[in-house]
Amino acid sequence: MADDVIYSVTGNPFVNAGSYAIASWLKKKNLSEIDKYDLEDYIHDIIPIYFSENWKKQMYMIFPNGSIVNPSVKNKEERYTSILQELIEDVQPLRNSGNCIACGRRDADRSLYKSEVPLTGSGKFVNFYSNAANGADYCSACALAVQFLPLVLRSCGKMLLLLQSNSHKVMKYWANDCIKNVRMQVATGNYTGCADTGYKNPKNALFHITEQLIMEYDERWQDENVSLRLYHFTNYGQGPALDIYDLPTAVFRFLAYIKTHPRRTDWYAIVRRGYHVNWNKINENDEESYKNRGNDVNDVYENLLSNRSIVRYFINRTKKSVYGNWSLFSYYLKEVRKLDENRINAIRELGDEIASTIKEKNDPKRLGQLERAANYNSFRNVLRRLIKDRIAAKTETPLFTFDDYVQNILPEGALGWRETQDLLLFRIYEVLHGWMSEHGVISDEPDDESTID
Repeated sequence: MADDVIYSVTGNPFVNAGSYAIASWLKKKNLSEIDKYDLEDYIHDIIPIYFSENWKKQMYMIFPNGSIVNPSVKNKEERYTSILQELIEDVQPLRNSGNCIACGRRDADRSLYKSEVPLTGSGKFVNFYSNAANGADYCSACALAVQFLPLVLRSCGKMLLLLQSNSHKVMKYWANDCIKNVRMQVATGNYTGCADTGYKNPKNALFHITEQLIMEYDERWQDENVSLRLYHFTNYGQGPALDIYDLPTAVFRFLAYIKTHPRRTDWYAIVRRGYHVNWNKINENDEESYKNRGNDVNDVYENLLSNRSIVRYFINRTKKSVYGNWSLFSYYLKEVRKLDENRINAIRELGDEIASTIKEKNDPKRLGQLERAANYNSFRNVLRRLIKDRIAAKTETPLFTFDDYVQNILPEGALGWRETQDLLLFRIYEVLHGWMSEHGVISDEPDDESTID
């Protein structure tokens, strides 16, 4: 690293975001390219932005009681410009160590409160800080970076969103998208404040942001171990709040895989099932408004963030049909649910054998019994009847081996039988779709994507 490098990634999300905002505004490819002498012009660029009416309204949520909004401060623009210039003058390059609370690679030269760094605490409450210090210890470079934080925030409901990632690409693209919006405001003279995500629920917004990144930027996302963290916060003086949402690496890779999958449109149908809406009764033009009504979180998104299964959203029992195909479904099972590949293959083969037996008998009765099995014992009884069907038909190969049964099909016994049932139904519905259509097994009822059996 060069001796005059000012910024690199820290453990502080506000400093990181501000650093990427500076790099994007100055059109630098990397944080290490930011030059101290470029920053003076940057100050004059952001002053008219921050002091426009709509941006000032949002500053109450970011820097309450700071120089921009504090009514007791006279000549606010002049005062704020002076503060930024002073910070630039005191900026020092990174070293190997230091006591700055953010970078840890420079010595702190100022104590800051919530009016300078969001969610830091008030100077009156010394117990908020380590060793009852009078504020949080920051170096000038990190304090300066935080002042550019607003440019890379987005609004979500009545709070703001800050995205963080272990991926430089994600951080760069996020910053570039936000800065592009700000530059458009400057060019048109229409200062609207932080860009609106269009979502009221931050969890829904997180998936929207993720899918936009994946779709808009041509990267090999599936090969990268990207994780995302979303901070949903307000630093408002009378009610600061913070919620943190993590999108696991496995979920990110799954969403990246969907981008290249030929059945990716089926994923959108799966997501639609996660909203608490009967889409058959919704005008197509009203769809977006229903996605954002109130604070309703999409159940598919909620389960993915909470490490809960979404297997049942791939299956429509009413229509005896599936969303996607086995390659999409099995990738989810392996990548997100962490199912062993041997188990996935064993269940696929069992589903094929059951489908073959039903088709050869020309009787969907066993399928109905498999669907209606409500407990472990009834589920095992259906498998036992299928074994007898094959013996009666003099089928040479067994339905499954003992080892497959205890190791792959029902390795957890009664605890995991419901998951096995759903996996089998997915495969059987997929394999028998044509046969069921010919024999009138599939319901003619409208496909209500909101129904989850």
